[in-house]
Amino acid sequence: MKLVEMRELSLDELNEQIDKSRLELVNLRMKFTARQLEDSSLISKQRKEIARLLTIQTQKLNSEPDESKVEKKPAKKEVKDSAKKKEKKVSSKKKKEEV
Repeated sequence: MKLVEMRELSLDELNEQIDKSRLELVNLRMKFTARQLEDSSLISKQRKEIARLLTIQTQKLNSEPDESKVEKKPAKKEVKDSAKKKEKKVSSKKKKEEV
């Protein structure tokens, strides 16, 4: 599979292709062990294809921001405000204890 074709795949299709490639790698290793594989360079080629697929998968995951991750991060101002409120509560409790 060419790199251009790999980049056109969706994430689901990429996952399926990765699974197929890993299965093919296992089969190649078994053939190599049984001395049935004539071209041993196929193993390294298959490993490189899997690496390419995983790289493309990672790039696609990083390029599409997940909205749930973005929404979970509070704004810096909100964090500072909540920290100030906590400080006020602590200081008011200390004042009550002193009295």
